[in-house]
Amino acid sequence: MKTRLILLFLFFPLLIFSIKTYTYTIQSGDSLEKIAFKLNIPLSIIIDYNPEYAYRKYIYAGEKLIIPEKPVYVYSVKSGDSLSYIAKTFFSDASLIAEYNNIQNPNLLYIGQKLEIPYEYIGLSFNRNVAVSWPVWGELTSLYGWRIHPIYHDRRFHSGIDIALSEGLPILSAVTGKVVEVKKDRGYGIYVKIKAGSHYYIFAHMSKALAVPGEIVKKGELIGRVGSTGISTGPHVHFEVRTLADKSVDPMGLLPGFKYAHVPIEKHYMGGN
Repeated sequence: MKTRLILLFLFFPLLIFSIKTYTYTIQSGDSLEKIAFKLNIPLSIIIDYNPEYAYRKYIYAGEKLIIPEKPVYVYSVKSGDSLSYIAKTFFSDASLIAEYNNIQNPNLLYIGQKLEIPYEYIGLSFNRNVAVSWPVWGELTSLYGWRIHPIYHDRRFHSGIDIALSEGLPILSAVTGKVVEVKKDRGYGIYVKIKAGSHYYIFAHMSKALAVPGEIVKKGELIGRVGSTGISTGPHVHFEVRTLADKSVDPMGLLPGFKYAHVPIEKHYMGGN
């Protein structure tokens, strides 16, 4: 009995953050977009719980979807995380996240703790006033151009930039555009490709893609989770920009400086549940 009580105590913090779900049966004439509208839940959240549907060209009546009862993004705290860092990476506010998760002391996060981030809190400080925004908030670890490859150790051209941050954190669309590809690739791993204006924007090495081909996404909308899939040395986002003629462009020439990644959050969002 003593061992059982100890195990229950160890797992209790995880249990209280579990999200209740229900099953939705796909109907004739449904599309994922229609289901999201009908259930009043973001499409990216539906894909988060049903990741295989990001790659499906068709869905069929009778298939089952797992639907969370509330539109929240669940993030598992990693070693080195702090509440302020997590809030920054969600382009959100630490006090909002703390209040929603009933965190009394933000310095007492523990590894594996599940934080619920309401969808409406994600991207509150995302800079929508520039043409191309930073898709994540992290450490710029590799620039565009020639470099010594970190795995193959030879000189190769790097066609994008790498931004490192914790696995599982959100990737937001840098532009408003149409999702043209969601694929698993040997090199890029799981990636999403968006067409906007005269360029394609590629977000690679995801742990999960949270968008579907044909979807129109707005700047700052959730399109994936950070990962290390494909040829990768650790969790990061490879962000690449290409012309419609398939010529790569230095993303740093389009992005604002890091100081312009975030904008002030309007105070009427403060309050939580």
